[in-house]
Amino acid sequence: MKPKNIMIKGQGKLRKVGGILYDKELKESLKKLPDNENYIFQIVDDTKNRNLPSLAYLFSVVLKFISDKLPDHPSTDALYRYFEDCFAPLHTCLINGEEFEYTNLKGERQADVSDFIERVVEYAYKKWNIIVPTSEELRDPSMREAYGKAYRNQEIDWRNFISSKK
Repeated sequence: MKPKNIMIKGQGKLRKVGGILYDKELKESLKKLPDNENYIFQIVDDTKNRNLPSLAYLFSVVLKFISDKLPDHPSTDALYRYFEDCFAPLHTCLINGEEFEYTNLKGERQADVSDFIERVVEYAYKKWNIIVPTSEELRDPSMREAYGKAYRNQEIDWRNFISSKK
C-alpha cells in the first residue's frame, strides 16, 4: 500500500564490502528523524539507466526536431506514442488468462533502443523529408545551440516515462 503524501526525509549512500556495512551516512540521516512517526524505506542499487542517453537524444533532439519541422508541431509525447505504435518491440503476457500486449522502450536492450531511434529517423526522412541531426553532428561547432539544449534536457528522468498500452 503506497502512502499518499510521501516526503523524502533524507537520502544518501551506503556500501557493503566483504560483509561489512558502511552506513555512517544512513545512521546520521536516521538520527535527524522526528520521534513517534512511521517511516518507509527503500534500498536501490546505484546502477545507471543504460538507456538514458539514448532516450534523452530521442526526446531532446529527434522528436523535438521532427516536431519543429512538421507544420502542426505535434508534442514530443504525441510523436513518441505515434512511433512507439509503429516501431517499438511488442511484448505479450497473460493477465488472468487474457493476453495483453504492451511496449516498454525504457526497459529494452540498448541495441533495441538504438534500432528504434534509427527507424524513427529513417521514417522522418522518407515520409516527411526531415533530416534529423545525428549525435555526432551535434558535436560540430555549428550545432552548438542544438547540442546545448539536448545536453541540458538529459537531466530529465525518463525512467518514469510510462509506455502506452497497445
